[in-house]
Amino acid sequence: MNKKMRELLAKIKEKNLQARNFQNEGKVAEAKQLIDEIKNLQTSYENEKALFEMERDNVPGEPKNKTTANGFSAMAKIVLRKKLTEAENALVTGTSGTDGENFLVPEDVDTTIRELRKTYMSAKDLVTVVPTSSLTGSFVFEKGVPTGLADFEDGSAITEETNPAFEQKKFQITHKGKIFPISNILLESEKAGLTSYLNNWFVKNSIISENTDIFDTLKDGKTVKAIKGLDELKSSINKDLDPSALIGAVIVTNQTGFDIMDSEKDAVGRPILKEDYANPTQKLFQGLPVVVFPDSQLPNVKTGQAPIFYGNLKAGCYFIDKKGYQFATSTEYKFNMNMTTMRVIESYDVIQADSTAYIYGTLTAAEGKVVTTKAAA
Repeated sequence: MNKKMRELLAKIKEKNLQARNFQNEGKVAEAKQLIDEIKNLQTSYENEKALFEMERDNVPGEPKNKTTANGFSAMAKIVLRKKLTEAENALVTGTSGTDGENFLVPEDVDTTIRELRKTYMSAKDLVTVVPTSSLTGSFVFEKGVPTGLADFEDGSAITEETNPAFEQKKFQITHKGKIFPISNILLESEKAGLTSYLNNWFVKNSIISENTDIFDTLKDGKTVKAIKGLDELKSSINKDLDPSALIGAVIVTNQTGFDIMDSEKDAVGRPILKEDYANPTQKLFQGLPVVVFPDSQLPNVKTGQAPIFYGNLKAGCYFIDKKGYQFATSTEYKFNMNMTTMRVIESYDVIQADSTAYIYGTLTAAEGKVVTTKAAA
């Protein structure tokens, strides 16, 4: 309500009181005149109110619909097969399917899922993530080593460069999904926390799938470097990697590989791996952070041979991310088991970019070092 509307309401109240007094005193003509004025004031008030609401709704960023909703309630209602309000419908978009609809996860739920991912070990954080709205496309990378600029004198021709070689890397978005059965009894009795539980379930499965695809891509076509102990690893980092690849470089291995690294000590018995004082849970080797994944997600190559990647993985691998998770529910698939099934889909591709930016190898304990390791999966 603006100032003008408040003034009109005050006048209407004042004249109502005067008209009542005139009517009580038998002054009918005076009362009738005030009633006509009140009607005009009421018309002015309604006009002012309409203009105020129109002007307010046209202000950028001002909500046009007073009915509020959040994506969590909308998503829970979809899982529960309940009707959405108009405001909740505005939060989700979807296409009709054979049993219900296939919805895009609401934006606030999508944000929560992406925040939740930070609590799990995701290889996606180690590579370059490229958002896309396309299903197919390509990137062009230069091949070979730059030779620099040529000297020349005025009037003489500049040495012509051999045509630079380029390599085209294509991507094609693929869809990854999973079916999750939920007891209908659970749905009816455990509505609180349902969306949170489903988010956790999806994030864990999503990260396992992404990690597998990223590690497989990093291994693709690479000559495996056999490394025994940290002396050989140090030598390989110094000699096999281009110094430019050390900018932003990391070392990635599994639990077995980390155990091998963490077991080695220097001549006076101090651990070779150093603590990162900026991040106490992080260990460093030659100044490079050591990132550890579970053996279950990054299995040993053979018993006692742990996989290891080192170099600039952001230059070596691109994760093409078609943002937006999709979900749908069905009450028919497991109807005879009194269960509702939920299907969640994400879409992406992983491509190898600059394969010279990193090394892929196997890490075993140095001669004379015995480390208990798990067998290859």
